[in-house]
Amino acid sequence: MIKAVSILLVFLVLAGLFIGSPFGRRVTVPDPPGPTAPSPPAPTPSPSPTPSPSPEPAPGGDENGQEAGLLEKRRAAIEEADALALQYFYDEALEVLSDPEIIDETVSAKIAGIEAAKASLVNYEGDIKHIFFHSLIVYPEMIFRNKTTPMGGYNAGFSEKAEFEKILPQLYDRGYVLYDLNECYEKVNGVMTRKEILLPPGKQPLILSVDDVAYAYGNGFAEKLIVKEDGSLVNLVKNPDGKIEEMADGDVFGVLDLFVREHPDFSYRGHKGTVALTGYQGAFGYSLETEEGQAEIMKVAGALRAAGWNFASHSYTHNSKNYFGPNSDPENIKYDTNKWISRVSPYIGRTRIFIAPFGYRVEQPGLQHILDAGFDIYCTVSHKIINELYDDYALMSRIEIGGYSMTYYKKLLNEHFFNVDEVFDDEGRPPVI
Repeated sequence: MIKAVSILLVFLVLAGLFIGSPFGRRVTVPDPPGPTAPSPPAPTPSPSPTPSPSPEPAPGGDENGQEAGLLEKRRAAIEEADALALQYFYDEALEVLSDPEIIDETVSAKIAGIEAAKASLVNYEGDIKHIFFHSLIVYPEMIFRNKTTPMGGYNAGFSEKAEFEKILPQLYDRGYVLYDLNECYEKVNGVMTRKEILLPPGKQPLILSVDDVAYAYGNGFAEKLIVKEDGSLVNLVKNPDGKIEEMADGDVFGVLDLFVREHPDFSYRGHKGTVALTGYQGAFGYSLETEEGQAEIMKVAGALRAAGWNFASHSYTHNSKNYFGPNSDPENIKYDTNKWISRVSPYIGRTRIFIAPFGYRVEQPGLQHILDAGFDIYCTVSHKIINELYDDYALMSRIEIGGYSMTYYKKLLNEHFFNVDEVFDDEGRPPVI
């Protein structure tokens, strides 16, 4: 063991000598001594780059953006206020313009104009006129196939869609404004009184109602009223080719909505008219006997209400024999009234308006059942304009607009509502009986 260690030590000594010799390493010969070369100057550190300042916004940039936003806010407020004031929402229009941020000379002038319009309103003290329609005849050619044989029925009590479209501009030009019947009367200390009706000079209220909106008339008429996904209402109508089409203007509701959209001042505070519903045929083309039908009726009623319509009872049975006609039985009136309230009202809401079938005026004691059910506005049918007040109810006549009245009451219609000769479809209808 000692011998091995000795050999290893000898080997290491020899290796060290070999590495230290010129043969084992490269030797650098130093230069001869001479003047010492000056050390190179220490490098001057480069200055840290100064960060460039962010570009300044253009003078007035933020101010310009704020001013543009303010101008848009002012423009939108004026536009909204104009739309409200056109439909007699004066206080609401002034509220829109009350934001101090938007006040300038233009807004101040607009406020003054609306306040002046409101101050100019006068109380209308004349007779309140009430006209009514049934569902419109959309395709007369599907009903009036024989134009030479005198015809009653649909020819007598109904208006064509084209006739209705001609009537509306004439009503508008005569200064009529669609008014809510509910806003005409109120009870004060238990006694029915007429409310103030404040309108611009030259304007007068018009009550419009639509009867029997069950869509059970058949060809030529709308078959159903439906609510689209966007909340709009359209009618389903079978055309002469037998195809079902959706029509936004397939009945009174759609035609009137389109007209009011173009003439907003024709509607007082968004009101359109009153829908008079029975129960025995369902409503709007749906059955009252099924949950599905009830749900659809409720949906349509809600959409109509949102569009400016309200509702009236037109009785449940629409029966003349021993009900709403000669020999009227008070117990039958009670039965009919209670049935309408229990079977129809839950899906359209309560109402105080009773529109009598056939315009029949129920006398006491049968009338009391109607009054006790909460109906304190009673509407009949007549060729005369009647507004009467009693302690516990208001009585108002309605004038039917259809082939019969346009044939036999031309003088009345010409005087108060429209020029019959410019409206009546004399060529498309058979003689009216």
